[in-house]
Amino acid sequence: MENEVLFSLKPKFAELIEKKEKTHEFRKYTPKRIPTRLWLYVTAPVSTLMYVADVDPVVKFPHKIPNEGYGNENFNNGLKKSEFAFPIRHLYKLKTPLNLEQLRLNYSFTAPQGFAYMSKYPDLYTDVINSIGLEKVF
Repeated sequence: MENEVLFSLKPKFAELIEKKEKTHEFRKYTPKRIPTRLWLYVTAPVSTLMYVADVDPVVKFPHKIPNEGYGNENFNNGLKKSEFAFPIRHLYKLKTPLNLEQLRLNYSFTAPQGFAYMSKYPDLYTDVINSIGLEKVF
């Protein structure tokens, strides 16, 4: 849980990741504790915690990533504001996604503006891993 980070993600990017068209998550920053797993909260109008992604070590520009994938070529050419690329190795979907109302009520959740460590939400982490469950997408 210590190296697991919660990111907010726009719905169109979540969709592209699920379709394997977007292979990296790009950010202007990286947490001090480098993540091995990303928890992805999909922003409005979806407003739901939907995915968990295993990631490979972060790539910092000007290091390159494969050109195939949404935004990858722009990252490699320095055309993105993002300096860090998180390679998505595996994607899981919550068997029962949790909407913002449920998250607030049951876990005192606030959607992260930048990121949050999952250690901030130990009960949410435990419930997803032990009760709700994850289905492997790829």
